[in-house]
Amino acid sequence: MLRILRRIVGKQKFKNKAVLLRAETIEFNCAMDYARLIVQDTSNKKEQIVLLEFMLNVVRADLKVDILSTIFYSEENFERVIGFPFPNEYYDEMGTELKLHPKGETAIKTSVDLANECVLVLSWDRKSMKHGILNVYKYGFTFDKRDHIAEYYSYVNICYVYNGNHSIASGIVQKKGVLQANKYDVSKLFEHVHTDGVFWYNSHNNQKLGNVFDFRVSIIYEIAKLKHQIEQGE
Repeated sequence: MLRILRRIVGKQKFKNKAVLLRAETIEFNCAMDYARLIVQDTSNKKEQIVLLEFMLNVVRADLKVDILSTIFYSEENFERVIGFPFPNEYYDEMGTELKLHPKGETAIKTSVDLANECVLVLSWDRKSMKHGILNVYKYGFTFDKRDHIAEYYSYVNICYVYNGNHSIASGIVQKKGVLQANKYDVSKLFEHVHTDGVFWYNSHNNQKLGNVFDFRVSIIYEIAKLKHQIEQGE
């Protein structure tokens, strides 16, 4: 029932946003309760990581396809938007502002395989989607550095696309192509940022850092953090 409600609210106009937030908070808490339970019930570190990676793979797949399919389940000119999945600005224990991708700093580039990676891309124009599908079908996917712009978040293994959406979405579904993305290490946030499925928080003073665009991003982040703690022996 909660999943049906989320799909309805997330893809169509809905006045009572509190209902959606409540549903997403419940699903976030259920997922995190399960993640903590399987870690507590499993003493072998390697098996703990296997179990958490399984959960991560499922949630990433669910989020990826849900965003990809928005254009098919929605009216024209739908309102759904997605933003950068993780906060750029965060703070250390001394209150010093840090940035995940500092302005002016040249980002490391990485290759992203559209067939296998979790690529978050929202297509919105029906004609562009049709053209993109047929173009990739006929000619394959060719990366264009001027048009295809994306960020890859290592450790959580999520790629976020914010330009060239329709052709990239077509490449994902048809499992064709590789794009180049700016690479950022999300594990830098783990010590300083946490989330409740709705907001990002400064872990040192609990001040809000911003909204989460989808509760599944929060699940991926917190499970990845738990996995990182296990790997580090914390």
